Amino acid sequence: MKIVVIGSVAAGTSVAAKARRNDETAEIVVYEAAQDISYSVCGMPYFLGGEVESIDKLTPRDPKWFKKRFEFDIHTNHHVKAIHPDLKEIEVYDKTEGRDFRESFDKLVLATGSYSMSPPPFNLKSYDNIFHVKSMDNTRAIDQYLTENDVKRVTVIGSGFIGLEMTEQLAHRGFDVSIVELANQVFPKIDADMSVHLRKELAKQDIPVYLNDKVIAIDGEAKATLLHTEQGAELETDLVILAVGVRPNTVLVGQTEIELGETGAIKVDEYMKTSVEDVFAVGDVAESFHRITGKPIYHPLGSTANKMGRIAGDHMTGGGIIVQGHDWNRYLQTV
Repeated sequence: MKIVVIGSVAAGTSVAAKARRNDETAEIVVYEAAQDISYSVCGMPYFLGGEVESIDKLTPRDPKWFKKRFEFDIHTNHHVKAIHPDLKEIEVYDKTEGRDFRESFDKLVLATGSYSMSPPPFNLKSYDNIFHVKSMDNTRAIDQYLTENDVKRVTVIGSGFIGLEMTEQLAHRGFDVSIVELANQVFPKIDADMSVHLRKELAKQDIPVYLNDKVIAIDGEAKATLLHTEQGAELETDLVILAVGVRPNTVLVGQTEIELGETGAIKVDEYMKTSVEDVFAVGDVAESFHRITGKPIYHPLGSTANKMGRIAGDHMTGGGIIVQGHDWNRYLQTV
């Protein structure tokens, strides 16, 4: 059996590792469009804040490590251009050698992750000092900018996981940080009676928060220098962190019969199988469901991605682990 995995951060490497543990004979190949693999997105703010001393600690494993430990190949700088489930083939572009080729598979796993959102007006023009915090390249770019420029004021757009973590860490480094949040509370994912405690702590740390607000205009040419909000605030800034959420990277399924769910991510069953035979989807590109409501949800977190990958790798090699949905206490059940 030949297993091909597209993507090698949390979910993709979990698939390959679990499949290898179950089956020592399977051929397992992983393709990654970027150079970095198996990195810690959650740790990025803490490197930028100085709590993680070296960026290398966020990338503890390379392809050689996985080859030695699990005997499978990870090909970095390989962009998968198209998938053909009916032919059991994918089209790959080797960015290093500048050549195209096709790869066959028996089982295909989509672990293509997600992409960061850029709402208006941030999608209208590029600025040197506006950054996402999604990839190792983003992290390196922010670190370089902070090192090479006189940054005093930082504006964080969004107050979810990454937004709050970046706020904490950059304030820890001594920058004047402000938050602009579209919702009527800090950290919209949690209940309002819990969010109020976050708001109190931010006030205690002298961090201004602009709720029910959004940036509608940006002054500056190469660099954003002044942000105008809908509620009339004018925020002088030296650096902007965009942390307004992510969307599933489903571009490869556009010309296939693979179904998307109501959340916009790929629809999967309890084994991470898609609507097309022998094709699985895991991590930020796939839906999950809520154990209490029974409804599909989109939950793009590293912990979720690892579990999804383990389920898919187990099932395609004869195991019986299934997803049970999110209840924060119980996620996996062996049957």
